[in-house]
Amino acid sequence: MSDRGGRGGAYRGGGGGRGRGDFQGSFRGSRGGSDRGGRGGSDRGGRGGFRGGRGGAPPNESRSKVFSIDGRIPSPDQTVTELENRIISQHESAVKGLTTKMGALTVQQKSTSPDTFPERPAFGSSGKSVVLWANYFPVHFKIPVLYRYVLRVTEEVSSAAKGKEKTEVKDVKGRKLHLAIEHLLRHFASGDKSRALASQFKDQIVSVKPLDLHKNPITINIPSENDDREPDVVDILIDGPTEIRISDMMTYTQTMDDHGDRNTYPKFPEMIDALNMILGHNARSKLGEITAIGGSRFFPFNKDSTTASLAQDYHTLIAARGFFQSARLATGRLLLNTNVTHGVFRVAGKMDQLMKSLAIQQVARDDHRLKRLVGAFAKFLPKARVWVTFTVADGTKVRRSKALQGLVTKITASTAEGPNRPTINMDYEYPGPKNVRFWLEEESRFISVHDYYKKKYGMTLQDFPVLNLGTPKRPSFFPAEVIEIQPGQSVRAKLTGEETTAMLAFACRTPYENALSISSDARNVLEYDGNETLQKFGVTVDKNLATVNGRVLNVPAVAYIDATKKKISVNPFNGSWNMRAVKVVKKGDMISRWTYMNLLSRDTDRQVGLETMEDFAKFMANDLGMNIAKSPVRLPKHFMTKDGALYGPGLVNFFKWAEDNKIQYIMFILGQKDSGGLYTKIKRLGDCVHGIHTSCLVAKHLFKEKNFSYYSNVGLKINLKSGGVNHKLTNDFGLLKEGKTMLVGYDVTHPTNMNVVKGNEPPSLVGLVASVDQDLGQWPAMAWEQKSKQEMLGSTLTDAFKSRLSLWRAHNNKTLPENIVIFRDGVSEGQFAQVIDQELPMIRDACRQTYQSGKQPKISIIVSVKRHQTRFYPTNTEDMSRSGNVKNGTVVDRGITLAPYWDFFLTAHEALQGTARPAHYTVLLDEVFRYKYGERAANELERLTHELCYLYGRATKAVSICPPAYYADIVCERARAHRPEYDVSDVESVSTSTSSESSGAGSIRQVHKSLRDTMYYI
Repeated sequence: MSDRGGRGGAYRGGGGGRGRGDFQGSFRGSRGGSDRGGRGGSDRGGRGGFRGGRGGAPPNESRSKVFSIDGRIPSPDQTVTELENRIISQHESAVKGLTTKMGALTVQQKSTSPDTFPERPAFGSSGKSVVLWANYFPVHFKIPVLYRYVLRVTEEVSSAAKGKEKTEVKDVKGRKLHLAIEHLLRHFASGDKSRALASQFKDQIVSVKPLDLHKNPITINIPSENDDREPDVVDILIDGPTEIRISDMMTYTQTMDDHGDRNTYPKFPEMIDALNMILGHNARSKLGEITAIGGSRFFPFNKDSTTASLAQDYHTLIAARGFFQSARLATGRLLLNTNVTHGVFRVAGKMDQLMKSLAIQQVARDDHRLKRLVGAFAKFLPKARVWVTFTVADGTKVRRSKALQGLVTKITASTAEGPNRPTINMDYEYPGPKNVRFWLEEESRFISVHDYYKKKYGMTLQDFPVLNLGTPKRPSFFPAEVIEIQPGQSVRAKLTGEETTAMLAFACRTPYENALSISSDARNVLEYDGNETLQKFGVTVDKNLATVNGRVLNVPAVAYIDATKKKISVNPFNGSWNMRAVKVVKKGDMISRWTYMNLLSRDTDRQVGLETMEDFAKFMANDLGMNIAKSPVRLPKHFMTKDGALYGPGLVNFFKWAEDNKIQYIMFILGQKDSGGLYTKIKRLGDCVHGIHTSCLVAKHLFKEKNFSYYSNVGLKINLKSGGVNHKLTNDFGLLKEGKTMLVGYDVTHPTNMNVVKGNEPPSLVGLVASVDQDLGQWPAMAWEQKSKQEMLGSTLTDAFKSRLSLWRAHNNKTLPENIVIFRDGVSEGQFAQVIDQELPMIRDACRQTYQSGKQPKISIIVSVKRHQTRFYPTNTEDMSRSGNVKNGTVVDRGITLAPYWDFFLTAHEALQGTARPAHYTVLLDEVFRYKYGERAANELERLTHELCYLYGRATKAVSICPPAYYADIVCERARAHRPEYDVSDVESVSTSTSSESSGAGSIRQVHKSLRDTMYYI
């Protein structure tokens, strides 16, 4: 329920209730704020609420279809199943031996401990067995050895320095680099047409035979595409070869014997990289037709392209559908993970037609409306690749690829260098061709762009803004009429709310649609069939997707209390439930002094009044059983303008008044959803500066009479923030029932889609949460900064972890937990070993300092990952959800995994629309489950993880990833809101902190001591 809303009037406060002091200010505002509730039918858990889960997507026939191959569903590969069973049987005796060591466990400091990267104790067996499609194609590789070479491509570039010609060697990049490697491959293939060569067209090539490098570096001439100028000359230095023994990898898939090297993970990364290079070579070679992003994503921009406009407020963006592919090792075979993916790109086409469609003309400097709109249009132009069409001396029309600097502005002339700098009419913010003049050397005079094109080419230019294809210091002016934006240029952009909605609508496809696209369209675009490169390398991709064995776990019941405070059990259906006639399990601390504030666009806008807010409070107190006063602290005016709140001192003064008057909770009522400056300002002032809990509500939901579902949604979060427990499991999990196990979640989020100055990058943010009792209802949090883009945690983790242990002790009669189960969120496979080598020692150190001479706790660490590309599809309607997905509770731990390692995929939630994404859990350390449960450890861990997904406190539905990891992610998100200096929202929505608010950087970064041990972030 991302409730971020409205705009606001003016508030000139006075005291309220029995409070003291007073606050003043007139307030303007921007876009509102939110309590960031559940996301409806999204992957990350929904609203649920008083009347249960929400609806779904519009009708779609394919929701009821089951993917098949001509009506057939192949059985899972029996040879793979037999190999998996054989490997697990070898583990059984070792697992049985572990249970005898229960209680005698000593902490292993070495990463070679059998508890790190533990062997899978068994495959899970609980639940109903099902057969599922997986988005993997089996792959076969016949070549035993490959040879990899590393390339460096350079060219000599001349530049003028202090009047002298200077030559320097530079690395070749972009389109020219692609063409250079393309010519290099032709060079090596010219003497042997059967030679197998592949590249990612950046810095590597692979071959099935050693290359003849008697001449190295190799000079390559890249002809002009129009034959209108001299060829580009580049030098390619080739380093290698490195021998890659594919046969070793294939042997491993059949034996799963790593000769004791368990901590090297993932396995055979160089060989997988080489195979990915081969599989992606043909798609990458189609420059201009297929755009490759990163190592695995491919987007067609030809006859196979599928796009949709995201255009909002002159942001000329499109969404495009493409395909992901990546080779992966599995037990008994090599697999190719293929999925549908989506990306954001610049719109393509002729610049003048684009400007005409948006009614863009040159912009006068006093036309503020058009300045804002054209500024938004210009935002995504810099660095865009364009085709420029012009006529050369012999009258031939040629087309060249150039990089766009952007629109010419009134300051372009001031940044140019040289004695004859261009002149620009300063009456225009974005001048047209008549108002931009440059020095014409052959005539020794200034001439306008308009007159130059009229005289030389006979073109009459329209008044579109002029574009710069040079640099700020040496601008080169071109009219819109000769420029065409090239297709397939990806954009890293922070989308607006409307753009995000459009993107999600485009990307939302049923499992049947995606399975069909993967098995047909992806094979065509990525050329799995009839691919000469694959044939030369001896690679074949099976025609059909793989099927795997899965299981649907039993759904746990959740507990509330009734009017007599008696425990009452509620049985979820399709992953959700309702709260009719039940109350929260445990009410939070009494909220005796609370108030509310409308933030309006204009003073005259409709307000949510006292009666509505009292109805809301009475519902929370009577129906939900919460501890809250039924009337708010009254104010002379319960409104201020949104502009005043954002840009003026009003919000700051209001919070000061609230703190002075001992207000415990403020509910802000906003007119519309918002993720910008007003939301972050409210949360920063409440969470960090004044220590007052806040919620942001959307007015339209409160205008709806007796909107109990919405009341419940917000009420659940208020109860959590005040220390309550909303619901718990009816049948406590054995490990938790003892009350001796603390659950922990932590995550690191990195700045994305930000235009930052090198050396001044926004920090990465760490969020840490931990349970405080066996109810698992309260998860106090900590957040802190670390170096930008650094995933592994630093030494702060030790003190932070100690603080969580201290909180547990304070809530559990001064005892410390015997077991600690940690869910580490978001770590890539290549960083698994770093968690053990770098983060685990700091956690051990925190335990040693806290437990001192006492017995150390047993620790298990499970990595949880949502950002992966594995998907499952049902094979029959009986095992299908209403949206065409696998049923909630579906778990897969074989068929696409490595049997010696302990991991599983769990789809705990029911996706209301789109294709459900399972969470992937991998055990990096286990000192708890195998020792306690032996062969049942796999079942018990899967059960715990699944049932945790029903304990997400602010929703009445199962969520897609277990709460410790989910909460940690939300903590990071809130910490980002506490740092306004890194806000990258559009200019008009960025909060401008007043001096009184931002005095002392630490005060706006650290959570206030009054809220520090609460769920302030929820």
